[in-house]
Amino acid sequence: MGYPSSVGVMWNVNDRIAVRPEIGLSRLSGDATGFDVAGPAPISTNDSTGVGVGISGLLYLGRWDALRAYVSPRFSYVRNSASAGTTSSASLSESLSSSYLTSGSFGAQYSLGRHFGLFGEVGIGYTTTTTSSTSTLTTGSVSIVNGVPTPTTTTRLVTSSSHANSLSTRSGVGVIFFF
Repeated sequence: MGYPSSVGVMWNVNDRIAVRPEIGLSRLSGDATGFDVAGPAPISTNDSTGVGVGISGLLYLGRWDALRAYVSPRFSYVRNSASAGTTSSASLSESLSSSYLTSGSFGAQYSLGRHFGLFGEVGIGYTTTTTSSTSTLTTGSVSIVNGVPTPTTTTRLVTSSSHANSLSTRSGVGVIFFF
């Protein structure tokens, strides 16, 4: 178990190499309401779901009693989908993003006992993210044509996409349960 939040399994291939696959999940849901002078404002809803998978290799550099030092290349993929809208269906926004992270870290692992240990690592990572968004806005109006009220509805659809790259520091800490 580690921070940033993820759960993984560490498999020791031999005394010098280990593999650490991991998975992370997130879910956010909420709604809000406001007040308009004309009456209650529509309720807005937000939903977001994220799934991430990754794998790290641990290459042990040395051992000093219960302390082991290692370097760790890592690759991970995260996919997030989000939607936001109002109960009146006047607007709806949806987005989908995909992120790829490649990083390298230096870390240390300390065994506190036969079945329990701690680890910490620090390094640098490169992330590339692609996001696509779609927004729909529906507006209604009433116009008077030849003395007769005529409702009209207009719907606008806006799509966009973006791509970003970032270079950043990376750190992590966690606990290890040995079986």
